[in-house]
Amino acid sequence: MTNYIDGAAVVCEDGVCRLVEDLPSVATAAADAASRIAHGYMDAGAFVSFLNGDAVSGMLQGISPLSLLFVLLGGAALNLTPCVLPMVPVSLMVIGKSAKRGLLYGAGMMLAYGVLGILAAVGGMAFGSVQSSPLFNTIVAIAFVAFSLALLGVWNAGARTSTPAWVKALKGPWFAFAAGAMSAILAGACVAPVLASVLLLTAKMYAGGNVAALLLPFLLGAGMALPWPFLGAGLLALPKPGAWMKWVNRVFAAVVFALAVKYGMIAWKGWFGGDAAVSSEGVLVATPADFEKVFADAKASGKPILVDCWATWCGNCAAMEKVLATDEVKESLKRFSVIKLQAEDMKELVKLPGFGEVRGLPAFLVFEEEEEN
Repeated sequence: MTNYIDGAAVVCEDGVCRLVEDLPSVATAAADAASRIAHGYMDAGAFVSFLNGDAVSGMLQGISPLSLLFVLLGGAALNLTPCVLPMVPVSLMVIGKSAKRGLLYGAGMMLAYGVLGILAAVGGMAFGSVQSSPLFNTIVAIAFVAFSLALLGVWNAGARTSTPAWVKALKGPWFAFAAGAMSAILAGACVAPVLASVLLLTAKMYAGGNVAALLLPFLLGAGMALPWPFLGAGLLALPKPGAWMKWVNRVFAAVVFALAVKYGMIAWKGWFGGDAAVSSEGVLVATPADFEKVFADAKASGKPILVDCWATWCGNCAAMEKVLATDEVKESLKRFSVIKLQAEDMKELVKLPGFGEVRGLPAFLVFEEEEEN
């Protein structure tokens, strides 16, 4: 009888066990059995289809005018993800009543998202590897506190000549460009199916010799940037500044400060340890460090295995928890052995054999034995 202990194959006969070096480890076995993967938020119907094997990992089969339009519109839709939508007050504060600043803000988005996309598709870097850094989240939290105080006029409370130079720089055009790039980096924490499809298609076509495929992540970033020049132009039509602006600034300051609290909490969890998943009936919990052992336990059940990769900093992961709690999904999950794999550090996750195609969180991998003919 063959058992897997800490990733090593051990054969036991008549009470005597020996290490077998020529058998695959648990992780390798998992890699061989991986049948499908899905990324990002899905509704209950789409997730059940994925569990049943009806869904495909990519939505784009090649570069065509229709697929290019899909990428562009998909990029625009990324502005509605949980990681980007709360950033709207900050974005509007940055671009102000200026189509030019809106264009620069969008250009920063496109460049950052395009570069991140190439690193993910070709270099193997997973989206979320930056967002999982506690140092990064600490810097973001501090920046949002500064923005909220600026909206409340704290930095302008003294004489005009004493206004710090960095506050004056907020009105500079290149700050809009840098802020757009930062917004794109923050958006990387929310991986949508269209993003995963673009990254996988880019990697596949580039590996096949099509260098033009490297433009797809930039097109996705262009779609994400598309609304902002128009929003800047639209703000020009607003009434002239007056007393009412103080109330608008206060509302925006409250929203921005809430974002500071959010990223401060994420940073705290990163520095001192985040919440861990709780094992329940039919659900095992794991981290990249002990995944091989937990996978072996799940494999012993004889059921197909679903690995739910998540992290405390992942906004779409929290949204997916509500989907997983629906009756429709819970019924479909009864035939699976479920592992909730907590991956606060994406670099450790993608090192696991069989997880090299994970491009961000949430990610769902199904491992099931192939039926013999």
